[in-house]
Amino acid sequence: MHFGYHIAVLPNFLLGIFPFLSLGQHSIRQGRQFYKLVDSYLVGNTTSTRHVEDYFDCSFLCLEHEPFPCLSFNMARNSDNGYHTCELSSSERSLEPQRIEERLGYDYYGTTTESLFRISPCSSNPCSNGGTCSQGKRSGEFSCQCLPEVTVLPFIDNNCNIDTKKMVRYKSVEGVFHTKTGRYRLNYENAKRLCALHGAKLATYSQLLKAWQAGAEMCAYGWLIDATVLLAMQTKKIPCGNKIGLFGHSSPKPKSQTYNAWCFK
Repeated sequence: MHFGYHIAVLPNFLLGIFPFLSLGQHSIRQGRQFYKLVDSYLVGNTTSTRHVEDYFDCSFLCLEHEPFPCLSFNMARNSDNGYHTCELSSSERSLEPQRIEERLGYDYYGTTTESLFRISPCSSNPCSNGGTCSQGKRSGEFSCQCLPEVTVLPFIDNNCNIDTKKMVRYKSVEGVFHTKTGRYRLNYENAKRLCALHGAKLATYSQLLKAWQAGAEMCAYGWLIDATVLLAMQTKKIPCGNKIGLFGHSSPKPKSQTYNAWCFK
């Protein structure tokens, strides 16, 4: 399928045409850009259908459309008594590419990626660490619902970013590494989450055993995936059990107790 394509830039004199817009809306709408696909049509998500004289009328309607943000519009090229059908949409081709289809006599005007991220921030996934993005009542507004389960580290902003400086990660051996956020502060679920923040998973006993055989050593207990808690020693040290090998708690511990974590990546 081949579509014609070009960029249509909405000029800054829009601000003079819509003096009732708030300052925040001005900043969002100034420099708004649409691209054009000839003989194309976005199916569904139509929020309003109007009859207009030309492209500029339709684009102005898209800019001022509330309460739903207008992200694109279909416009018929053929006129009826000098008026063209203008269909405003709350969606955009880049968000739902399966909805675009070839339709003779219609042109599709979508919002460019840069403009789309300003108008509909949730389309760019601004919430980190599994946070959920919710679109605000006005264009450009959004909020993040951070996961309550991410209790390993504190959130440092409203976009669910975390203070990774408190993540301590030791040398990896055979893909296994020891990690903590302070001495023995992780219950089982938080140990899993901390590993996930490292892009890893809690290690298995066999993975830790292979790492120990390759020289891994840590005088601190860490959770494994089966909820056992072990340390790994290459030399005998009195504060570390005065043993060599993997030892500790070979039966699953209550998951509410706190230790460090063994991760595998």
